[in-house]
Amino acid sequence: MLKRFVGYKDDITKPRFMDMGQQGFVFRFKYREQDLCLKVFYPYKAPYKVHKEVEAFISPFGCESRAFARLCDLHENGHWAVRCHGWMYLRDSQLQQLRRVCGRRVGNDPYWDNARWAIVKDFIADKPPSRQDEQFQNILSNFCIPKRGGILPDDVKKENYRGDRIVDLGSTITFPFYRRYAQAEDLDRFFKELDQYELPEWDKSNE
Repeated sequence: MLKRFVGYKDDITKPRFMDMGQQGFVFRFKYREQDLCLKVFYPYKAPYKVHKEVEAFISPFGCESRAFARLCDLHENGHWAVRCHGWMYLRDSQLQQLRRVCGRRVGNDPYWDNARWAIVKDFIADKPPSRQDEQFQNILSNFCIPKRGGILPDDVKKENYRGDRIVDLGSTITFPFYRRYAQAEDLDRFFKELDQYELPEWDKSNE
């Protein structure tokens, strides 16, 4: 189980809105003089009727939490993916702090309704490498970590990396998982294709 962020009760210091994507809002903030990243997840609703426990399990927050928890269990936090500092359930005052720095368009976005769950990670400013860079070989070799941990990465593309670390695990499957959504054969297929092709579309993915 992923641990709770140690500073979950504190005000969010010097928050800066960075981006919003398919799964949530992303902020940069300071904690004990360290630059951290806060991903606030949109409320998730499964596209078909399922039990609430299943819905929470397959949600982007659930998927990202399980992936980071597995990496922590493997003592690999920060080695393949960005270092994770835990989860938060945001208080009203913390949400207000974040919304104030978003600007009117983002601050009034309906996705803010019931957006409470968040994950705290290191903030990495480095750009992702191209296939010709030495760091790209680090990216390929580091996939031994999720393979060993039964983690099936999704959305492995250049824009989801900072430096040689992947920063978005919201679509990642960590086995065991509901067979309706993913099977062990998917895991084997992913790593077989990775070994064979080595992410051939990498430099095209954010053009």
